[in-house]
Amino acid sequence: MRNITQRQPSLLGQLRELDPNLNIQWDEVRGVASSIRGNLTAPAVAPTNLRAVAEPNSLAFLETYGELLGPPDISRSLRLLRSRTDDLGWVHLEFQQYYYPNGEQPVLRELIQDNAIEVYGSKLAAHFLLDGILREIQSSCWRDIQLDNQIQIGIEELREILTQAVAKAPGSRELQSRLREQGAENFPIMQTPRLVLYPWQGKFLLAWTTYGYGVIDVEDPAGNKTGDQRIELGHIFVDASTGEQFIFAPTRKYQGIETPDTGSGLGVTPLGGPYVSRSLNIVRVDASSTYRLKDTTHDRNIIAYDADANSSWSYPYIYDPLDDGTIPISEDTEGDKTWDRLPANTTDTERRSSQQPEVDAFFFCREAYEWYNALAGSRDGWDNGQYPDPPVPPQLPVRVLTHVYDADSGTSRSVNAFSDFGFTKNGKVIAYLAFFDGDATATCSNPNDSAFDYLAGSKAVVGHEYQHSITDFSFQDGAGNPGLMYVSNTWYAAVHEGLSDVFGCLFAENWFPGLDISSVGLAVRNLAFPRDPNTWANRPYKNNNIACGLSNHNKDHFDDRNLSSFQYDRGTILAHCAYLIGQGGVHQRGSRTPVLIPVYSIGRETINGKDILKAARIWYRSLTVYFSNIGGATGLPGNDENTFRTLRNGCVSAAEDIYGVDSLEHKTTILAFYAVGLHPVGTTYGADVTFLRWGASWWMSRPYIGISSPDWSSVDLFINNGGASEWNALINIIDSTGNPTQYENTVYCRVRNVGDQAAQNVQVKFYYAKVGTPSGWLEVTDKDGNIQVLNIGTLVAGESNFPDSAQNSPPASASVKWYIPPLAAGETVDHFCLKAVVTSDNDVNTYNNEVQSNIAYAPYTPGTPFRLPFIVTNPLDEEIALELKVQGPLPRRWKARILEDTQGIRLKPREERLLNLTIDMPPGEDQQLEHPFDGEVRGKVFGSLSGPFAGTLTDITWDGQRLKGRLVGNLDEIGSFIGSFEGTLDVKTWQIKGRATGNFQCAGTGNSGQPCLGLEACLRPLRRIDISQLVNGQPINGTTVQVQVPIPDNPYTWKLPPTNTYVVPEAAGCKNRSLLFLAVAIALLLFVLMWLYVTQQPVELIR
Repeated sequence: MRNITQRQPSLLGQLRELDPNLNIQWDEVRGVASSIRGNLTAPAVAPTNLRAVAEPNSLAFLETYGELLGPPDISRSLRLLRSRTDDLGWVHLEFQQYYYPNGEQPVLRELIQDNAIEVYGSKLAAHFLLDGILREIQSSCWRDIQLDNQIQIGIEELREILTQAVAKAPGSRELQSRLREQGAENFPIMQTPRLVLYPWQGKFLLAWTTYGYGVIDVEDPAGNKTGDQRIELGHIFVDASTGEQFIFAPTRKYQGIETPDTGSGLGVTPLGGPYVSRSLNIVRVDASSTYRLKDTTHDRNIIAYDADANSSWSYPYIYDPLDDGTIPISEDTEGDKTWDRLPANTTDTERRSSQQPEVDAFFFCREAYEWYNALAGSRDGWDNGQYPDPPVPPQLPVRVLTHVYDADSGTSRSVNAFSDFGFTKNGKVIAYLAFFDGDATATCSNPNDSAFDYLAGSKAVVGHEYQHSITDFSFQDGAGNPGLMYVSNTWYAAVHEGLSDVFGCLFAENWFPGLDISSVGLAVRNLAFPRDPNTWANRPYKNNNIACGLSNHNKDHFDDRNLSSFQYDRGTILAHCAYLIGQGGVHQRGSRTPVLIPVYSIGRETINGKDILKAARIWYRSLTVYFSNIGGATGLPGNDENTFRTLRNGCVSAAEDIYGVDSLEHKTTILAFYAVGLHPVGTTYGADVTFLRWGASWWMSRPYIGISSPDWSSVDLFINNGGASEWNALINIIDSTGNPTQYENTVYCRVRNVGDQAAQNVQVKFYYAKVGTPSGWLEVTDKDGNIQVLNIGTLVAGESNFPDSAQNSPPASASVKWYIPPLAAGETVDHFCLKAVVTSDNDVNTYNNEVQSNIAYAPYTPGTPFRLPFIVTNPLDEEIALELKVQGPLPRRWKARILEDTQGIRLKPREERLLNLTIDMPPGEDQQLEHPFDGEVRGKVFGSLSGPFAGTLTDITWDGQRLKGRLVGNLDEIGSFIGSFEGTLDVKTWQIKGRATGNFQCAGTGNSGQPCLGLEACLRPLRRIDISQLVNGQPINGTTVQVQVPIPDNPYTWKLPPTNTYVVPEAAGCKNRSLLFLAVAIALLLFVLMWLYVTQQPVELIR
């Protein structure tokens, strides 16, 4: 703390006496504590009285400690802006800071009320627990204020200045004329101006603020200015001394009797049909055969409009036509209550006649309304009844427009969507979402193609735009206006876009927005891996070789924040963090130690009748409780970037509020923000020992980090008895003389300290389970009965006990011995489950300390079906429906299926049931590969970079000559690569040769480049079948069956482990030929017996 008074440290000391665990965040620019969290007061009153006493209790606290949060007399310079009680019973108060001129500038007193002027964006919030304890107080107030300018501009001069500013802009006269026809007489001003004190670039400026029309520079999709201009409605701030407009923040963010009834309609997806049918809440007009897309079953109406590409109903002429009902609501006039009109072709006329986007926009808005209502405990639409009238009318509808005319393209054939709020001629707020029609003819074969169909057909895109309105209606200024200002290339715009990606994806549970409406399989952005070079956002723009791109540079770490100021590039940092908490995945950063930080999903819960990701509750509470009172933009980028840190602190507080301090949810939220570089400045995270768990826990990140892991095994817990490292334990029965040999498997365990402090006294304990037996978890021992413990000792911050590059040559220091005693008489075991648990004396997160590997091996037996009996079980306390998913990258002629009919099966608590998986393997796979080819790659690269390469090749296409796909992997000790491969495949030797292009990140330095490399390697296609048991669509356990197809000889072939679990070593120095033949015969007999076991005996999915 540098900007601190002599008295403030003393006050902090007094607060720490009340609560030694106080958490304080300091704002160096404002000279105040931006947040103080702890038990700040004693319990006050019974909950029924809390709302009444919260305000006086807040002011009483400020009488003593107010100088920590603003000027010494802060309690007298605050006015209550709003208060509410949330779904946890907490009470939240939001105050606005005012400044009293005390005789300065006499003319000023004539322009303000009560001799006080609003310090714009400067707020204080107090948060009270149910028992009356003041739990947290936040401040964006200013400690030291002085006026830095004189009033020289009045309201009439202001109107003249703003009129001149738009006079020469294209369309200015037409806009003014049409607005006057609608009754707006004060163009370009749409709201009565008011005088505020605005903190801007280190000064306190007297400024006029209003909503009105202004001119912006048009940007291309990459955020670069094109040289053109256009008029937008926005929030205006003008220096009251000089007349300079220093902020213009557009409000538009891109991207009779009616009887309730129900109907249906066809949606946009899947592209090409058959299209999904949506159930719709509609209204009937009088007793006619006309029905409308208007849902009146909620506290706010939801209405879908058909703008029919009419330029009169486009931005910025839309507010009064929406208010007076000129724009038609989407209708069915045939009386069948069905919206099923489809385009007959791809002409503009036919495209705008389709009812599909109207159906989806309407349906998804209803789903979003109900989703947010569940998140909040109760939320009425966008405004939630939190705003005065005027400017926000009561019962503000949720309005959505489709087939919207785009003035820039002169048609509705535009790949865009936006959220907007503005004002009618009478100053009434109107809010709506708008969706263009996309371009069904684009194929990415031409430069600048945008191959996306109707934008309203993507749930994540609709959710993104819906959240823009939620964000705007989470903020309120001193005049009761909603809105968080949005100026391109600023941190506040990045917050807007980041939050819309966060909630759009949490709502849709789809982290690849737009992928579902892309005819060429492109996502708009990839929130699982924002740096993915093959998204619409990140592909090059205006490139004659690569179409469908915007030339963005989406980021996933806060340290990269200044590499691009574009809001979409910065916003993905927040969205990727939400992905880590909600979906679970791995954050990869080549310049960081550790390179990989796994973060596992905190799961889901049913809240207010909705099954919702827990992460959504945390982010929603962070926004509406802890973030909605942040200060306005200061024009100081180093200070405005703290908006991201404020969101982080809000999420951590929200996780603690909802789920408890040190809970799984609380610890995981802290870890996720640490992974993306948003841990509080000047503090340490601590030591955190963990593993890369089985692939099912991070499957969505798997294609982007170059590590091939089965769904139900971990690359950090494996066996290597010579050759490749995999998961096959060997059971010794007898040697060639018929005697037990006490064979010991070698188990390796990689422990990752993802923290920033050394982990002390790191130990790993091991357990195994014999699948199909009631033995439970047993401790791993060596042949002498010694319990195996891996003592690592001190593990350096960010390091593992051995690197990922040593997967197939792990050090002995990372191993333990595992002796499996001979099976008892009648005991049958198909395979084993192996588990490891790590501990450390100073581990800050004990929720990620366990890893498990389950796998069964199947030999490649062409023409002979392989059968694997397995057991499903219900580990829960309530009855569940049996839900199984069998999937795997198998060739077309292969078949994997469950023999039994599982439809309608329900399992009681602890109930088990036997099922059977069969795999049909046609001959020829070991002679010539068949599609699919996705799999592991090992070989070498050469060119500007050279060396051994190991990774994955996925999303492969092959025309019989050329092989293309996504290549991700690592060069030993050099760095990581993600990009595309194009080349040849020898289907007989499995060898690939070709060119790799993409992004390379250098280990240690973080320097990146876009090399063109040669690649020669062996491609081993995955032949795995993952059997997953699910509850409510989420996997709870499973096993992987690995079909071991022999790799043909080529320069990059590697040795595979055996498929059987039995070993019969040859007798040392055996010279007796008959004895040798006997040993071979015994071995063959044992293999036959093993085969009978494999094809007849059940295995459990998991222990």
